[in-house]
Amino acid sequence: MKRVKYIIYGLAALFILLVITGAFFTISETEQAVILQLGNPVRVIIGNRTAGEIAELELWMEEHAQGVALSQGAGLYFKIPFIQQVRIFDDRILEYDDPPADVVTKDKKHIKVDCYARWRIHNPLLFLRSVRSETGAMSRLDDLIYSMIRQELGKSNLIQIVRSNNDPIGLDDYVWLVSTVAYADTLADIVIDEDGEIKETIRLIRMIPTQGRIAILERVTNTCRQMAREYGIYIVDIRIKRADLPVENQLAVFTRMQAERNRISTRYRAEGRRMSNVIIADTDLRVDSIRADASREALEYRGIADSTAAAIYANAYNSYPDFYSFIRSLETLETALDSTSHIIVGTDGIFEYLITDPGKIL
Repeated sequence: MKRVKYIIYGLAALFILLVITGAFFTISETEQAVILQLGNPVRVIIGNRTAGEIAELELWMEEHAQGVALSQGAGLYFKIPFIQQVRIFDDRILEYDDPPADVVTKDKKHIKVDCYARWRIHNPLLFLRSVRSETGAMSRLDDLIYSMIRQELGKSNLIQIVRSNNDPIGLDDYVWLVSTVAYADTLADIVIDEDGEIKETIRLIRMIPTQGRIAILERVTNTCRQMAREYGIYIVDIRIKRADLPVENQLAVFTRMQAERNRISTRYRAEGRRMSNVIIADTDLRVDSIRADASREALEYRGIADSTAAAIYANAYNSYPDFYSFIRSLETLETALDSTSHIIVGTDGIFEYLITDPGKIL
């Protein structure tokens, strides 16, 4: 009999211990919870929230969960054992990241977009009612985020997706070769003219303010944030991790990029040759002009010198005709004779020959 009594006491003590241990639970700083009583929510415990978020949550509970208590903060809490259950959810910022998906842009380019999102459970009771768990939330976010990504990227060209800002774009450093550059709001052909000599068609784009990757992702984030509120989820932000071309298209794209760079380099070389020819032609013209001026001045100085010399010679001949005749005879001999020449003169001698007029001595 005593043995049965001890067994009953032991079972009672075990029951009391189970009741006591099952009646208390703790919520950490990174958790929030919903207490259910026979499947119905009776209390919601949230983490740190701003005053505005708490007021918004209280207003929602007054409309959709009347009679459900709201508590805040980590600590030790009580529940009725065996009747009430606790569903604990993470109160931290969570990450959504799924494999890349195919997206077709407005200009019919196929790209693989790998995006990610950061989100948190804003309303644990609504979260429990709508998606039940984080796995269900990931499934809803997958449909929601990728549908919006496809929709927004499908409205934009590839060049608008890969660029983060909205600055006007064209050929960057290449446009300094021309004096005036015009921009277009679309992919229109613009004629660039440099002093009426060079005309080339170049495609330039002006990015409108609502385009660019940052603006696109802001629209995606805002839209998804509004749609995710019905699941008790707050989306912090959505970003594109990578946007790659399909492998089968990469070779064609790289070949086209090389052709474009070759075209630009050919344009550089052609412009350099044109400028070189202009500089050389201008230099040759200036050299020919300088030489012509120098030749003209040299002929003028030579004419003046010859005229002056002739006047001096004439004055000297008129003043001393015999001496001038003697000098001219010496110059004639110097010009006519060399080391192998011989001269035959009369008995009067060479001096007689020198002072006699040419032709008078035979």
